[in-house]
Amino acid sequence: MPPSPDQHYQTLLAEDKLSADDGQHAAVQHLDALFITLQQSGILLKRAPSNTNDNGLVGRLFGRKKTDYMPAPKGVYLYGGVGRGKTMLMDLFAKSIPATNLQRFHFHDFMVAAQDAIQSARMQGVDDPIDAAADMLLAPGHIVCFDEMEVRDIADAMIIKRLFDALWARGMILVTTSNRLPEDLYLNGLHRDRFLPFIASLKQRMNIHHIGEGVDWRSRVLQTVSSWHVLAAPASPQDKGALDMQLDSLFVRLSDDAPLLEEVIMVAGRSLTFRKVAGDLVDVHFDDMCRTTLGARDYLVLADRFAGMMLRDIPVLGDAEQNEARRFMWLVDALYDRGRFIITSAAAPQDQIYTGGQWAFEFARTRSRLQEMAQLRGMRAEA
Repeated sequence: MPPSPDQHYQTLLAEDKLSADDGQHAAVQHLDALFITLQQSGILLKRAPSNTNDNGLVGRLFGRKKTDYMPAPKGVYLYGGVGRGKTMLMDLFAKSIPATNLQRFHFHDFMVAAQDAIQSARMQGVDDPIDAAADMLLAPGHIVCFDEMEVRDIADAMIIKRLFDALWARGMILVTTSNRLPEDLYLNGLHRDRFLPFIASLKQRMNIHHIGEGVDWRSRVLQTVSSWHVLAAPASPQDKGALDMQLDSLFVRLSDDAPLLEEVIMVAGRSLTFRKVAGDLVDVHFDDMCRTTLGARDYLVLADRFAGMMLRDIPVLGDAEQNEARRFMWLVDALYDRGRFIITSAAAPQDQIYTGGQWAFEFARTRSRLQEMAQLRGMRAEA
């Protein structure tokens, strides 16, 4: 049998990879209780069967006919402040689940997949596109982990109740993290009254647990480093390599040594490939972000997905780079608006990075926001 979430957690403590934390320990117990329920029921080690003749619990839970379903165990909804280890704890649960049963998503990516599946079903003329989408979404596995549940898009808000009811009716077992308690999801959103029934379903189907206050380990790391790393010109390849190695090491520390993955995100109707994603962090080159056709709303999509960004090799932005400078300002605005952080490497200090005339007034605000973002993260770590 695979180790339980608590066993994984205790191993990390014994290896001094984590420090004892009462809030995290309590959250792990909720995840461990769900793991034990799945283990004892037989759900954990069995895929959803393809026929409806299985009379055991798994068959009743995962049968193809909705009349055959029995309620799935309650999932776990973990919420708490930034840097409290929510993603790490959820990953301990995912690590305990056989890969053939598990799906692991960032919430934004799941909703993009859901909207695509619904649209595909509509184009095929099915009677109920949301039901058909639920079948497609759960085909790879019924134990689902979401990171950072946060509803901002009205298109998602309007279909989320029906979609999740269909998923739960098909036996979905959900573990999710969020910075918000359920009552604050889609707060002040347009037509929020239509969203409120989803909150009721969420509270009925999930065990809601707040990770208590404790050390914000990521802010502690951020407090010890600069957010703006300058590589003075002319720089030798050795100097550039040394800075890149320094940033590589910092990225590993900030991501808590999470595995590097490639991720494709739909932005502005096209796909963007990010080759260095670790949990809720992304490591990307300036050219990929700002020498492109992205607009202000597109950067908000990325800021919703990533809690932090390492942006490498920002050049000096003069009159010949007006478009790039404008996009960089939009990117900083998006990260600032969403309360994210940014680590950069640049060809000049902040007060010398923009030498053009068109955006001189606006860029002063960008520099102010970069400085404020750095100050706020330090204040969080000291609190």
